[in-house]
Amino acid sequence: MNAPRPVLIRNVNFLWYLAPIVPILALGYAALMSWLPSWSLLIAVFAFLMWLFSLGFTVFAVLKRKRQERKEQRP
Repeated sequence: MNAPRPVLIRNVNFLWYLAPIVPILALGYAALMSWLPSWSLLIAVFAFLMWLFSLGFTVFAVLKRKRQERKEQRP
């Protein structure tokens, strides 16, 4: 079995997760106000779910890595 590959991303800047949510919410709002076709609401919901899962997996990975680092530091 091959050795595990190293993690490529060391630090996560959670401020970058704020940038895509603004246009996603704007798209959903515009679709709800009928400024855009109704199918654009489906795109906004899909994009929001992908954003949410991405954020969730990132938080999980960061917390798991921090927990593992604490275990390694203990004697």
